[in-house]
Amino acid sequence: MILAIDSGNSFFKWGLKKDAIWLTKGEISNKEIYHLFNTFKKLPSPLHIIISHVAANLLQDELEEAILSIWAVKPHWIKARVFQCGVLNCYRNPEQLGSDRWAALVAAWNFNQRACIVVNVGTAVTIDALSDSGEFLGGVIMPGIYLMRESLQSGTKIRTLLTGTFQDFPQSTDDAVHTGLVHSVLGAIEHFYYRVSTQLNEPALKCFISGGGSSELTPFIEIPFQVIDNLVLEGLIIIAHDIMFNQNKMSND
Repeated sequence: MILAIDSGNSFFKWGLKKDAIWLTKGEISNKEIYHLFNTFKKLPSPLHIIISHVAANLLQDELEEAILSIWAVKPHWIKARVFQCGVLNCYRNPEQLGSDRWAALVAAWNFNQRACIVVNVGTAVTIDALSDSGEFLGGVIMPGIYLMRESLQSGTKIRTLLTGTFQDFPQSTDDAVHTGLVHSVLGAIEHFYYRVSTQLNEPALKCFISGGGSSELTPFIEIPFQVIDNLVLEGLIIIAHDIMFNQNKMSND
């Protein structure tokens, strides 16, 4: 069994997988993270614990200490590498790439093994490109809908903004703002998609989309896409198997 943990900017997501089956999954706000360990205490001991950690408000040492207080299994904290699980990292400084983006790219490549774009919609939105050979070409980062709404409220006279709904022609400030935010993210995704499609001469380029905010966008996306529930967790499991395979190979050698 492998416990995969995605420690993100706002939410802590986790899943316990045995062979090809997710036994259980969950998520909790980072503000309530330490309540989760009561749940963890009820789980069987995993063979391997693998973590992507990008949360600024959660300390790695504190998380590791809490995990080790439950299981005698030292977690593996992933970092982006130059090459792993079929993906070549072309970032100028490969380790600077966020571990969550790296895990999502690994998952997308291993599911598809074709050129694609990989979108994660959370506190921030990331949109990344993979070539037909598994080369990570680069990507963009932008604020998510919630952060953009916060910025608009703090920088304008709009102070009592409610969550609106997407409308073709909004006729209230709440709807106008929400529709504008959705257009912003959709526009970034689709513009990037067409740039990559043209660059790689891939007219049927696929888009993998994941993240807690994806449901706000998917009704309006006009490019070929597939929603995968938490690409980061899926990628972490693939990376964990790769690490264990290499460790076994070294011990046998």
